[in-house]
Order: sequence, then C-alpha cells, then structure tokens
Amino acid sequence: MKSAFNFLRPAGDGPRIQELKKIGLFKQLSTRELREVDELLHERVYQKDEIIFDEGDIGLGLFMVVTGRVKLSSSHAPLQQLAPEFGSGDFFGEMALFDDAPRSARVTAVETAQVVALFRREFFSLMERNRSIGTKILLELARTVCRRSRLLLSGQKHLPLV
Repeated sequence: MKSAFNFLRPAGDGPRIQELKKIGLFKQLSTRELREVDELLHERVYQKDEIIFDEGDIGLGLFMVVTGRVKLSSSHAPLQQLAPEFGSGDFFGEMALFDDAPRSARVTAVETAQVVALFRREFFSLMERNRSIGTKILLELARTVCRRSRLLLSGQKHLPLV
C-alpha cells in the first residue's frame, strides 16, 4: 500500500513525520509509531469548494487536515448551529471508524486542502498488529468525541470541535 508520506525518509525525525505530529489524533505517538501509521494513510489534495464527503454517504474512515481548511455543513440543526471549520492538525469523520452509518454532514474544502484518511480496514489491522498504537489513537478519539458531544449539548455556536 502506498503511503501518503512515503518518499525518501531520513533516518531521523523527517519533515513528513513532523507533519503527522501536528495532527491532534497522533500527538501521543512516538516517531517510530508515526512511521508505522504513515504506512496506512491515504493522501489527497482537495481544491476550494470540492466536496470531501457528502451527507448521507457511507462512512469508511476518518480524515485529517495536513494543510488548508475545510468546513462542515449539515441538515441536522445542532450541527448547523456549530458550523465548524477544521484546519491543519484537526480531524473529522471519526465515527466512521466504528460503523458504516451514513455521514451526518457534508465536508467541503474552504481552500486548497491536503487531507489524509485513515480507513476502518487499516485502523483495525493496526489494532491487531500493534495494540499500543491503536490504544493511543482510540484514547484521543474518545477525548475528542467527548469534547464534541459536550459542545453539541451546550448549544454554543461556532466553536471548534477539536
């Protein structure tokens, strides 16, 4: 499988690993662990106004913003009130790691955005292969889901969901 950041890697803490360290989901991972995760990521660049996924699409995994910004929009009232944007280091679509339910929102690039995806299949493969990495990622996912749930319940507007 071709990695998102798989070009000539220096032996140390190269620039691509530094990019991954900026992603909140991976903040607890070591350089060695980041290299292992890097092998599972899929990269894509989205142009301004391009849809990353649409409300109602079946979710296959989560997405992380490396550069640029994206915006969530939804027909669901609580999500409409938040109108969140995600920038470098943020992640979204995480519920798709756990089930294949339809997406509850549309996410569109606000500007050119480099995005990496971690799909359910690769994530569960990682969980089987290296439980330590998987556990660190799961804990960060749980923290984020809790923060986002509290924001939705509080009804506060236009706050970041990260």
